[in-house]
Amino acid sequence: MASIIYCVIASDSNTTPLSEIALAEGNFNLIAQKILQKIKRGTSASYVYENKYIFHYNNENGFTFLCMTDAAFNNRAAYTFLFDIKDRFFEKYGNVMSNLKAYSINREFGETIRSRMSFYNNETDSEKINAVKKNIGQTMDIMKENLDKILDRGEKIEILVNKSQGLSDSSVSMRKTATKVKRHMWWKNVKYTLLLILICFVIAFVISLIVCGGFRFKKCQ
Repeated sequence: MASIIYCVIASDSNTTPLSEIALAEGNFNLIAQKILQKIKRGTSASYVYENKYIFHYNNENGFTFLCMTDAAFNNRAAYTFLFDIKDRFFEKYGNVMSNLKAYSINREFGETIRSRMSFYNNETDSEKINAVKKNIGQTMDIMKENLDKILDRGEKIEILVNKSQGLSDSSVSMRKTATKVKRHMWWKNVKYTLLLILICFVIAFVISLIVCGGFRFKKCQ
């Protein structure tokens, strides 16, 4: 059954995901990163990969909401899903958006994304159509282009998707990535702290040399 396979939310200032959910295993997050790096503010677009998968995105207020679906999945339903996620995101984090860091909302808001993915993947066509009608004005002008248009010249990418576990949640691997990012940021902060302490020590030492008359500290004895 055609479905939404992957969803990611990222800030324009840093394309590292704020939240990222996948319902299958694959390398589609690598392609998503390439798209995120080339997105223009305030735009929406769809990129098709060999008539198998489509990447849809909507950028608004400094944030990008992107999903990957099977090619047979209703395009307007895909954008209705993105608008749904976007509205919930701004409603929940509107006052603290500037403070959000990589994967900082993955556990909390990831559950919302997963729930809405399940909704749009399992609702009947008639229910999807009713949901789409609410957003038809926003989606009717979005054109689809080949994914090759955003790849570097001569670059070839094969998208791999494993649904063997029936769209089982592969967020475990996402959490591992999030842990690595957090560990990296922690170590980076530790290094900055140590550097700051060293600088303060050097400054204090130089001042003491000046005040005490050199390395023998004659004036301070």
